[in-house]
Amino acid sequence: MARKPKPMQSEPMPSKTAQPTTVPVTPVAAENPLAPPTTVGAAVTPPAQLSEAELAAKGLELFNDASLSGGNKASCATCHFSTGHTNNKTYVGLDVVADGDPNGRNTPTLWGVGERAVFGWAGQAATLEDSIRGIIVNRMKGAEPSKESLAALVAYVRTLNYPKNWQVKDDGTPSADASAAVKRGYDLYVGDGGCGTCHQLPSFDKKSKDDIGTGGKFKVPTLHAAASTAPYFHDGRTASLRDAVKLMWEFYAKKMESRLPTEAELDDLTAYVGAL
Repeated sequence: MARKPKPMQSEPMPSKTAQPTTVPVTPVAAENPLAPPTTVGAAVTPPAQLSEAELAAKGLELFNDASLSGGNKASCATCHFSTGHTNNKTYVGLDVVADGDPNGRNTPTLWGVGERAVFGWAGQAATLEDSIRGIIVNRMKGAEPSKESLAALVAYVRTLNYPKNWQVKDDGTPSADASAAVKRGYDLYVGDGGCGTCHQLPSFDKKSKDDIGTGGKFKVPTLHAAASTAPYFHDGRTASLRDAVKLMWEFYAKKMESRLPTEAELDDLTAYVGAL
């Protein structure tokens, strides 16, 4: 006999109330972004600004760093010591030459350099930054300094102030306790000596260049601390301050057709200039 086929089992109909619930998932990264790697953060974070004291301290390090020069031959302190004062030598480039060499340039002090208007014996630099860069690149034959290095060097040399002298007040006039010679010398300085015409109070220099018969026009140097900056003039031609004072008074007398000084007047004027 033929078997009856088994009845097919029907699949249960899905219930309308049994719909699966979809739960939205918010990406974790959107709520809690991962911190960028340290290296990335360091690359985009600007460096902390140095204080003036920290910048000057960095400048002092660079001032003594011979790697600023070509072949590591010299640092700024080679000619100016770490104190910024002159080493009292005359140079052509980095070579010491005899005082009075027409091609030589006498090393000036950097004390009070922040108060000056123009820089260099030729008055070629309008800013302190330009002056320092020119010395590094042209005289020291070094690589182009970075802006950061220049800023640090400028900050340091701006801390170098003139030493005070009890005989002269800040405005250049003698103090009440100054010696009689200094007081007489001041009267000559602003009077018959004509010194104040170019070495103007209270900075004791001026912005322009003058020709005083020493081989061309040169920047009028400050007379502050002159007692310790021998030799004198751009080429170091005069060994003593008294001889420098004498040369200048004689030049002024010839130009203005005025009188020459006596020996006593030279002593007094030298005493005043030496006290600046």
